[in-house]
Amino acid sequence: MSESAAPTESAASPSPTAPGATFNGVAFDVAFSFQYPASWTVTNRGPDNQEGGPFVITNEANVEIASLEVRPVFSIGPCDRICADMDVTYLGEVPGRGTLGEKTYAVQTKAMDLTSRKDLQQANGWEDNVRLIVGVVGNPSDTPAEDPFHFQTLAGIDTHAKDSPLRPITFAAQRHFRTMTEAKAYTSSSEYVQLQAMMGSLEATITTSSEGGASTPTTGEPSGRK
Repeated sequence: MSESAAPTESAASPSPTAPGATFNGVAFDVAFSFQYPASWTVTNRGPDNQEGGPFVITNEANVEIASLEVRPVFSIGPCDRICADMDVTYLGEVPGRGTLGEKTYAVQTKAMDLTSRKDLQQANGWEDNVRLIVGVVGNPSDTPAEDPFHFQTLAGIDTHAKDSPLRPITFAAQRHFRTMTEAKAYTSSSEYVQLQAMMGSLEATITTSSEGGASTPTTGEPSGRK
């Protein structure tokens, strides 16, 4: 059964950089947690018989704003639709406050403008000309161009399994805008700052527990930025 968080606000209302609740989950032997604003909700929308999520975060208006997913193996297929490398604009990067096992990570923001390529927009399900992505990355990218099909953020955690030594973790949010100017302006919004803070609080470790797939929301006074 899907589980959702029903947090209550702590004594002091959380600021954009001080989320007010913590979500704990386990998927594919990865135990993870992150902090988020108490007015938001986290729900495991994965099938009952499937680990890994997605764990979907919605805001106070019940609008989906981000998601986290753990996968058992690393796999990226080739572009199977209209393909073309397009310019990437990097809009920000902050170090994560947690770790993925023994590794550090960053929260990176990047955008791509497909105003001149309506065919690529349609092929990749874009809602407007510019897609902005903010997400957790194990190795921050500086690639000047990417195919829209592979335009994403990705991190991972090392495991002890010989058949799958890396568990991919995707913790990201995407937005669409009419222009790159509007996308850049979004990075000054309170929602964007809250997303950065939430993603930057991610902690993940490998567990030997056989009870995979459990997820538990908790509330309380989270620690601030380190």
